[in-house]
Amino acid sequence: MAERTNETLLDLRGVAPADQVRQTQAACVAARATAGTVRALLDREPARLYVSLLENGYRCRLWREDGAWWLTVRADSVVLGHPRGAHSIELDPASGRLYVTTLDDRVAVLDAGRRACLQRVPVGRSPSHLALSPDGRWLYVANAASHDLSVVDTAAGAVVATVPVGQTPLLPCLAPEGDRVYVPSGPDRSVALIDAASRAVVATVPVGDSPHDVAVSPDGRWAYQPNSGSHTLTLIDARAGAATGELPVGRGPGHIAFSPDGRRAYVANTLSDNVTVVDVEAQQVLATVPAGAGAHVPACSPDGRFVYVAGFLSNDVTVVDMATNQVVARLPVGVYPHSFAVSPDGRWLVVANTGAASATIVDAERQAVVATLPTGAGPSHVAFDPDGECAYVACSGSDDVAVVAPARQEVVATIAARGRG
Repeated sequence: MAERTNETLLDLRGVAPADQVRQTQAACVAARATAGTVRALLDREPARLYVSLLENGYRCRLWREDGAWWLTVRADSVVLGHPRGAHSIELDPASGRLYVTTLDDRVAVLDAGRRACLQRVPVGRSPSHLALSPDGRWLYVANAASHDLSVVDTAAGAVVATVPVGQTPLLPCLAPEGDRVYVPSGPDRSVALIDAASRAVVATVPVGDSPHDVAVSPDGRWAYQPNSGSHTLTLIDARAGAATGELPVGRGPGHIAFSPDGRRAYVANTLSDNVTVVDVEAQQVLATVPAGAGAHVPACSPDGRFVYVAGFLSNDVTVVDMATNQVVARLPVGVYPHSFAVSPDGRWLVVANTGAASATIVDAERQAVVATLPTGAGPSHVAFDPDGECAYVACSGSDDVAVVAPARQEVVATIAARGRG
């Protein structure tokens, strides 16, 4: 490592991807006090490093020059410089309960109607993301540091099983019937398939490099795994519990959304700033559509007309006509739109602007931004109630949940995730 005025130079050629991430983050922490810049030299495209830094809130730039790859990070640009409290959120429409990850290795159970924390359930170490069964009875918690999955009985408010999975599990995904849980492991380059009844791993499917967010088709027939490091999509036959092949997509694919009818899949490619459209029946790429810089999370409108894609680095949401695969709008939002949700009736989008501590409300019918409202620090994931009256925005920096009423264009309450337990 070499240093010059306000700049730290890292030579990461030949360094393993996991060590590239650790060294770059350590250099950013050291340089943050002086508002310095970290510049890294690499011998190959650092997909895992780039996506990992973006996911952790660093504002990066990546380019190639004279056969080498360079990456720069402004050390003071990180927008997640705090312990991760309320981050992943799930809503049970029947009970009106919210489940959100929080500090101290717990999941907070919130009453959406009373706007109160009911309890905090101890789970594994560093709970990262949640998945709730369709009937609301079981909550699955991926624990990144203990490398396992907690199964929470929501009626009892307690963990009833702990299932060992791959290293650093992040984003669990349930089959539509709730009978299987899919859990990717980046370090292991695999997806664990868990039987919900027996709470046991029934298959471990090898996938590509740096798998991120797995998704299951609406009919439960296919699980698609984007692989950020190998720029591919692993196609998993859900019935057989085995991979049937890999499909080349854009660079750095991380998140994916199926159309409501299950005929198309939309893959957001973070490095190539575009979206790959996949024909599910033919298992072929139909189109590649430009999106914002650092294309991150895609979501489809309930009526199947539009797909929306958040741009990590361009601070916008791209609107794509699903019939023509053409961009029809690009909506400016706040800094670092980590995630967003579409209301069940398709009328509203609520976008969590992690770097601006705000939520942007989009009128989807007019394809226009109508308000940007202050929230707690580090807003991240969003869940809507069934009638679309309120959206719940998990704020990881302030460890609370902002209750946003889109039609009223206001934050009507804040629910602390800190509470009982």
